[in-house]
Amino acid sequence: MLLITCPVTHATELVADRRLRPVADPRTRPGVVAVAVLCPCGADHVFLTGRRIEEARARLRCADRVAPATAPAVRRADSPVPA
Repeated sequence: MLLITCPVTHATELVADRRLRPVADPRTRPGVVAVAVLCPCGADHVFLTGRRIEEARARLRCADRVAPATAPAVRRADSPVPA
């Protein structure tokens, strides 16, 4: 679910995930992530997320490199633990 403010009616609307779709237009805004929303007013609105595709990919790559090193080590108990 996504909470939006409709630019037509200026009402706050709660929109289901099935009414969202990612869009990208490399001609006008290269690398910008946007979401098209089918609003309850009947119109399609495009909202920019404020994120850039390159930044998101870099963040994911960094998380993949850091995650294994920060995972806690699993070791066997010194004495049996009752279940």
